[in-house]
Amino acid sequence: MSNIYTSAEQLIGKTPNQIRKAGVAMAFVPEDRLGMGLVGSMGMGSNMMLRSWRKGKGAFVNRRDPNKLAMEVMEELGIDEVPAMSVSATAHSSILTLKVRDTDPQRAYDVMSAVIACYPEVAEFVVGSTVLVLLDESGMPTAPVAEFNYRYYITCGAVVGAAVWCVILAFLVLMKNTVHNEDELRETLNAPCLGQIPAVKISRKRPYPLLHRYRSESGFSESVRLLRLRVEKAMQENGQKILLVSSAIPGEGKTTVSVNLAVSLAQKGRRVLLIDCDFRNPSVAKTLSSKSHPLDEGRNLTNFTGSGEAAGALAQATDVEGLFVIVGNADGKADYFDAPTQARLTKLIRYARDKYDYVILDTPPCSLLTDAAEAAEAAEAGLMVIRQDYASRDQILDGAQRLSDSRLPIIGCALNNVRRGLSGSKEYGYGYGYGYGYGYGYGYGSKSRQEKK
Repeated sequence: MSNIYTSAEQLIGKTPNQIRKAGVAMAFVPEDRLGMGLVGSMGMGSNMMLRSWRKGKGAFVNRRDPNKLAMEVMEELGIDEVPAMSVSATAHSSILTLKVRDTDPQRAYDVMSAVIACYPEVAEFVVGSTVLVLLDESGMPTAPVAEFNYRYYITCGAVVGAAVWCVILAFLVLMKNTVHNEDELRETLNAPCLGQIPAVKISRKRPYPLLHRYRSESGFSESVRLLRLRVEKAMQENGQKILLVSSAIPGEGKTTVSVNLAVSLAQKGRRVLLIDCDFRNPSVAKTLSSKSHPLDEGRNLTNFTGSGEAAGALAQATDVEGLFVIVGNADGKADYFDAPTQARLTKLIRYARDKYDYVILDTPPCSLLTDAAEAAEAAEAGLMVIRQDYASRDQILDGAQRLSDSRLPIIGCALNNVRRGLSGSKEYGYGYGYGYGYGYGYGYGSKSRQEKK
């Protein structure tokens, strides 16, 4: 065997052929976790040594005994198994890098030392006499090379979690199948959208968003006036004066729309009568009642005797000039809108049609009860209030079908509680950031009613 280089400096400037002919030289280097490695040069060539290593699946091998080196190391150290080891060759040289990985730095150091000591004897059966010479003693590792990166894994977990939630939310939105904008509303009902009412902020002092209590230049006020303009135009074209307002399910804000539409018509100089036909959960009285004009809930449709004088006595003035109200009566009956009630309502509307420019009927949700459909027989036009991203399209279609079965022409819809980002429209969504919190806690057929605050 030719020269043996015993230091790294002696390898500088040597050609690959000179290194290949040299004896083996190895040194420990720290590697990953608490592992260590060695770099060596051997006369037999690194490729032969590398093939021997890979053939043994993790240990230098002897063709006669595939696990000879591992057995020698375990016998040398008195252990049952050796840690994970790997070897790689430096291109165009006989220098190899051997790596030992273990959680115990002392055991990794001992295994590496045992490999260096045992290899010449094992390799003698493969390539003949071999000598290993250390180039550099790096010593035993004192700290893990690859420490656990908490920040990295926390960041990865947060990103993956956010992605999963986005997928779940997208799936829920698709499954919900609600109406988000004017185009979807037209596709669902094949009816014009007469207005979009933006979401507005409510408070204890102002629990209901009313037109005459908001600034006239606010986005909410403008949207109500636009709705009034389109509704009045559609009704005038057909000579209609009796308007029924309903929604598919509770909580869509049909009472708020009814009241504000009546207020807007009255502010325009029209004489308007608003009748609360939602006998199971009347809301008009508490919405419009004020300190200057408190509304008496005792004067309701049940007191109507059928005469014109009785009809005039039921109508109560409000704090809006030209707007009169007939309040509802909630006595807890499950079948309140019966045949006599319907007959009284029809007769009342006949008297009111001659004395008022418009009569607006605030009815219960039409997809849940038949009350709206029965009241529709006395009306001349219908307006459906659809709350953005609330009722399903099936519920909306079911409610509209019930009104159509009564042969009530639906002049259009009002998209209520519109929020920026959901509608895809820049016209509304003024950033008020509030929904109609008055909602409904409908307890139809029950004496107990809850109201969402």
